[in-house]
Amino acid sequence: MTTKHSTHKLVLAITAAIMAAGGAQAYEVPLTGINTNLPPVDFHGFASQGLLASSQYNYLADNTKTGSLEFFEAGVNASMDPFPRTHITAQGFMFDVGDIGQYKPVLDYASVTYTFNDEIGVRGGRIRRPQGIYNEIIDVDLARTSVLLPQGIYDARWRDFYADLDGGEIFGSLPLSKAGSLSYDGYAGYAHPSTSGGVGNVIKNDLPPGSSVDSLNSPFTLGGQLWWNTPLDGVRVGAAYYHAFNFQQNLTVNLPPPPFGPGPVPSSSSMNVDNTQESLEYLWRNWTFQAEYMRTWLEPGNIDDAWYANVAYRFNKWFEAGTYYTEYYSNVQQRDNSLDYQKDLALSFRFDPKPWWVLKLEGHYIRGTGLLDNNANNPNQNSGAWFMLAVKTTFSF
Repeated sequence: MTTKHSTHKLVLAITAAIMAAGGAQAYEVPLTGINTNLPPVDFHGFASQGLLASSQYNYLADNTKTGSLEFFEAGVNASMDPFPRTHITAQGFMFDVGDIGQYKPVLDYASVTYTFNDEIGVRGGRIRRPQGIYNEIIDVDLARTSVLLPQGIYDARWRDFYADLDGGEIFGSLPLSKAGSLSYDGYAGYAHPSTSGGVGNVIKNDLPPGSSVDSLNSPFTLGGQLWWNTPLDGVRVGAAYYHAFNFQQNLTVNLPPPPFGPGPVPSSSSMNVDNTQESLEYLWRNWTFQAEYMRTWLEPGNIDDAWYANVAYRFNKWFEAGTYYTEYYSNVQQRDNSLDYQKDLALSFRFDPKPWWVLKLEGHYIRGTGLLDNNANNPNQNSGAWFMLAVKTTFSF
């Protein structure tokens, strides 16, 4: 048995044991035993296992045409409020999406937050990047109907770049009288993309066979987000922006060896990245309506964009259904090339047998192959439609 599958089996066994022993309840550990007056530490956790199966291409994982279980995530987080207006939280995380993640434990976030009042607070450490509806809760499966979020905006393989950064944040909420309120976030810090993560994988697949990505720097990133909580109950409108400075890539291109070629050739490049994202959300009774648009400028002039519209309805406490349509374009100047776009119509069903147990079933009707990063695994691509099935179960405590 490979190390990867051994780790997977161990994680599932530990999760099952926790659920059986604790009734899937959160754990609270008091600190009185160490002679302090500190409040207890709250522990929560989750584990998800999914199945991905596609009709024509291997998407997200290597073998989805025959069905793949390489779709897993698990995390344990702890939090406490040691002093007034002070909150400390951290989460360990592991995931696997095809070749990305590989069950390697990482520090997902770890931060200290101090809130002066409703208008202003500060946060420092490894923080979640505030962007869009789902980025700060990207791992909270209970917060959405779908198995897969629209991948042109929330790509499951790119967590190492967009989910968090090491730095600081200022945030707050400003009342606007009868106009509602304005919530704001501003942040600065360093992203930490990995050569084995989503960004590294995209770069490697654009290189000649046998090439390698030797290193990626941690680009300094500035950004912010505004949410207008309108006077209409349940309606909010958001806008986010970030700029990543001097994102460097150090590569080795393995050309044919001498005397036919120069052999391994080191190379490096850098670029700035600008990104904007606009969001609209309306929560009304048992309905959820959402729409988002994202555009990314990559030097020297390549622009990609994506958008989606989503609607979901909660029928009762154990059943919810939803659908979304999304489009992604890797080059806004070539919107007619099926190799550069991916259009996805999804239908999702969510079942909640227990408050701590969720089952999801989802179908996708897809046109285009713009998000198939691993082209070597999908050598023949055309403009025809294809299908994908996603199944997922999540346990939490």
